[in-house]
Amino acid sequence: MAAALFAQSAARDNLARGRAFWDQRLAQSAIAALEVAARDKDTAAEAHEALGRLYTFKGWQQESVFPGWHDEPAYRARALAELRAAVTADPSRPSGQEALRIAEGFASAEKVDPAPPREDVKALDARIDAYRNAAAPIADIEAAIEARAKAQADPAPYFTGAQILLDRGEHDRAIALAGRGRAASDRFVGENLSAYQMAGKSQGAYSRGRATAADLIGWAAYLKKEYDRAAASLGDAERLSRGQDFANQFHLGELARATNQSDRARQHYLDALALSAGPPPLRQRATDALRAIHAGDRASGSFAAWLETELTRRRDDRRSAALKSVVDRALPPLTLTAVDGRPYDAAGLRGKVLLLNFFASW
Repeated sequence: MAAALFAQSAARDNLARGRAFWDQRLAQSAIAALEVAARDKDTAAEAHEALGRLYTFKGWQQESVFPGWHDEPAYRARALAELRAAVTADPSRPSGQEALRIAEGFASAEKVDPAPPREDVKALDARIDAYRNAAAPIADIEAAIEARAKAQADPAPYFTGAQILLDRGEHDRAIALAGRGRAASDRFVGENLSAYQMAGKSQGAYSRGRATAADLIGWAAYLKKEYDRAAASLGDAERLSRGQDFANQFHLGELARATNQSDRARQHYLDALALSAGPPPLRQRATDALRAIHAGDRASGSFAAWLETELTRRRDDRRSAALKSVVDRALPPLTLTAVDGRPYDAAGLRGKVLLLNFFASW
């Protein structure tokens, strides 16, 4: 009897853990725990239903829910199988029957919309965002960040919170939050690797999270006038973002200007402005800094004309470099997933003329 009670308790623990992991969108840990719970008759119906709902999301509803995510058609049959197992284990369970009807409807539909943002997460994000220009106690800000991180395990609350604390002059607290954000980003990507479909996309997601953390830490070090630490961290962010992040280029420009490196500052400001991103106030600050450097150099001619020429050249150079990186090069090893969920190896196309249609869903 004791052994049976222990097994039942373990199954319940795994069911609870699996649900909690999936609430945080930690897919691999959720699946592992729920699969254990599904093997116990006392929790089988609930665990099969939870797995079926998880697979329904992955199969039909996760397209662009997070940057780089795609639907995974291979999970669609598994979703239906798990939900049918849930109904078989407990035919009187209405939530299992409802989940099965939804999945069957998705299976017969021509198009399924991505899952909408979760209302609880939206509310928690709004709560954090409300602190941007408010003189709230730091403890309240940190509590809001912790609540959001508990609800969903992506790194956004840490990075947003770090920026808010930077604006409040809480540099060391911001550095600590950015470090937690990097760890959360790595875990979140790792838990959802299959959602990215291609290794390049998952690697890009890893790099984005690490670059964001490095830039926040580097900017905090700059504000503390720890310029060597700032240079190392901001340089790491530049490498990870391949020089394509506006804020990072602006921060590098500010650092170079503060350390009397006008030529480097000019290049970073120009690289920032040549990118299409960046909030207007920061773009204006970069432009004003360039105007001051330009005037200090006693350069001849109109500043506006010089700036437009420089930005046009950088944009043209970027386009040329992108083309040179792929023209007249062999197609790299590329294993894809077809629309029916089966793997497709592009190696079989070698020697044939191939038209690649690159697109994005945003």
